[in-house]
Amino acid sequence: MAKIGIIGMGIWGTALSLSAARAGHELLCWAKEKEVVQSINGQHVNHLYLPTIPLPSTIQAIHHIEGVMGFADTILLVAPAQHTRSILEKMSPFVRPSTCIVLCAKGIETNTGNLLGEIVEQVMPGTQYAVLSGAGFAYEVALNKPTAVTIACREIEKAQELVKLLGSSHFRPYSSDDVVSPQIGGSVKNVLAIASGCVEGAGLGDNARAALITRGLNEMLRLSKALGGHTHTMMGMCGLGDLVLTANCTQSRNFAFGFEIGQTGSAKELILANTKTVEGIHTAPAVLKRANELKIEMPICETVNAVLFEEMSLQTAMNNLLNRPFKDEGF
Repeated sequence: MAKIGIIGMGIWGTALSLSAARAGHELLCWAKEKEVVQSINGQHVNHLYLPTIPLPSTIQAIHHIEGVMGFADTILLVAPAQHTRSILEKMSPFVRPSTCIVLCAKGIETNTGNLLGEIVEQVMPGTQYAVLSGAGFAYEVALNKPTAVTIACREIEKAQELVKLLGSSHFRPYSSDDVVSPQIGGSVKNVLAIASGCVEGAGLGDNARAALITRGLNEMLRLSKALGGHTHTMMGMCGLGDLVLTANCTQSRNFAFGFEIGQTGSAKELILANTKTVEGIHTAPAVLKRANELKIEMPICETVNAVLFEEMSLQTAMNNLLNRPFKDEGF
C-alpha cells in the first residue's frame, strides 16, 4: 500500500481518490471546504460533490495543505486550472526533493497563457511533475466504469512508475514522455466542445459537427506541435480520445454550455448566469493568446472566443468558418 496525496476534492478529485483507493493505496486529501472534510471523515462520502457514492475508510481528508504534502511524495493536484498557481504557491513551502506533482486539471491560465506545467516550473523550480489527462468523465470513474487516460512525465521511467501506481482493472493509464500534448489536448478540447455544443443546439446537423471536431483536432495538433508535442501522443487518449468524449455528450459541461448557446443564440447572459466550472470559457482567450504569440492559425477557437466575448452571432460565426478559403487536407 502506497501513500498518495490529493489536493482538491471536487468531483474529479473525489473520483481519482476512489480510483487510487481501488488500486490499493492510502489517501490523504485536502479540501478547502470544511464541510467536505467533515463529511469524508465522518460519513465516508463527499456530500457536496459526489453524494451518492460511498468512500472507503482508506480515504481521509484534512483542511491543511502541509499535512498532505508531508504525507506523500506523489501528489495529485486536482484544483481547477485557474486556481492552480495560487494552490501551488500554498504547496511550495512544503515540497521535498522526492515530491512529484501530478497535474490533473485541464486548462490554460487565462491571464498569462501559461500551461499548468509551466506554472509548476515558475512556482516550484526543479520539482518533478507529471500530467494525467484523457477521456474520462469523473462520475463514470467514480462508478468504476472502464476508463483510459494518459500519464506523461519528461522522465519516462517516472511516467511508467505512475502508471503502475495508479492503474487498476478499470482505470487504464498509458505512459508518455510528452507532457505538452496532454496539456494542449485537455485544454483546447474544452473550447472545441463548446463549439460542438453550439452546432448541436442550433440544429446544424451531424455533418457540421463531424467537420468541426475533425478540423478542431487539427488545431490541437498544430498548437501542440509548435510547443514541442508529438502527433502520436495527441492521437491517443489525451487528445483524440478526450475530444471525441467531450465534444459529443451532454455529460460534458462544456458541450452542454455550448448547446445552450446554440439554442438561445447568445452567450453573454449564459456566462453571467453560469455557476458551474466550464473551463472552455476561460481557456478560449488563453489559447488565442498562446496561438498569436506563436503565429498559429486556430480559426475555430478564435470563433468560439468571439461568440463568448465579442457578441458574435452564431450565424456570423458559421458564415465566417464556411467562407474561409479552400485548402488542402491536413494541418
